[in-house]
Amino acid sequence: MDIFNTLIVNIIYIIFPILCYLFYVSYNEAFSKKNNYLFLEIALFTSVYLCIEFGHPYVMLFNIPLLLAYRKERGYCGIILSLIISYYCIDVLNFNSTYIILEYILFYVIFLLSKNNKKLKKNYTYIFIMLCMVFQFIYGINNGYLTLVSVFTFPIISLLIIKLLYKAESIASIHASLSKIEDYKQVRESLFKITHEIKNPIAVCKGYLDMFDKNNPKHVDKFIPIIKNEIDRTLTIMNDFMEFSKIKLDLDIMDIELLLEEVLDSLSSLIDSKEIKLYYDLKDDEIFIKGDYNRLKQVFINVFKNSIEALENKKEGKIEINYKTTSKNIIISINDNGIGMDEETLNRIYEAFYTTKKRGTGLGVSLSKEIIDGHHGKIEYSSTLNEGTKVQITLPLVSF
Repeated sequence: MDIFNTLIVNIIYIIFPILCYLFYVSYNEAFSKKNNYLFLEIALFTSVYLCIEFGHPYVMLFNIPLLLAYRKERGYCGIILSLIISYYCIDVLNFNSTYIILEYILFYVIFLLSKNNKKLKKNYTYIFIMLCMVFQFIYGINNGYLTLVSVFTFPIISLLIIKLLYKAESIASIHASLSKIEDYKQVRESLFKITHEIKNPIAVCKGYLDMFDKNNPKHVDKFIPIIKNEIDRTLTIMNDFMEFSKIKLDLDIMDIELLLEEVLDSLSSLIDSKEIKLYYDLKDDEIFIKGDYNRLKQVFINVFKNSIEALENKKEGKIEINYKTTSKNIIISINDNGIGMDEETLNRIYEAFYTTKKRGTGLGVSLSKEIIDGHHGKIEYSSTLNEGTKVQITLPLVSF
């Protein structure tokens, strides 16, 4: 029971700062990725400090924050954590300095290699855990049963914490992306207000034009400046609206397959809860495009969300994802066997504010099209009522 309690207390020291970071990310969507990483690093340093200062010295869960730092590609953070942990193990725990230095150098070297090796990157967690177990076993031979116990509990605890972190981040990411789409509901109300504002000066212009007599010099002197001012006011209102609705893209070289994997991983829980079968053929290739990662993620989440909603009352619902590449483009296809669309809906699918949903904004598809157009790509819909829908997204590849 004492061993169990000791492990629980040390797990709390590790996980509490990380949970604080997750709450921060969830409630501060407007903050940049740079700020989020800063708070993640603070959480990792705090976890290590709590484990070293208050935890049991031979449970050795302080390597978990280091693993998270490397998994999130925070190399400098990983180096500093390694130095802190190494100093603690050598100076306080009196572990063999050769083994300690070798262990943490290996962690960093494998991290560097994994940055350019996709398969190694996927398996980095398991390699890290295996190395930890080997070295902890060596330390445990001379430092008591509790260190040996930690050898077998470390992989379980590590994987559970990593799973918690990534699932929580995925939920926060989905919420943020869907919130952006849902926020466009406000545009409908804004549009009515803008229409009213534009209608007023146009009505004034029409009224004065109806009264206007070109042969009357007084009318020319009096009405023309009024009409001109009202037209200027209309143009100002329209320019303000155009600036409000303009989408800005932050284009950079990115791996489109990594994006698809992240989106599918994020939505896996929702898909499973709806008992939808997901078929995808991702070839584990590195396919580079020049794109805005967050905007494209927003597009794919919107497409998948529409497919999931189309399968709401469908038995044996399924979604299929595949892609092919040409010399210049990647073509991604998302197919579902949902309710589909009739010809009228399909013809109007790109119209802003057109929707067949009770609570839809009618902006999801038009917004997605604007984002894809900004990437010099194409998004195309084909559908048959009661049979399903196919969405095909074409994006230009980067030529090196």
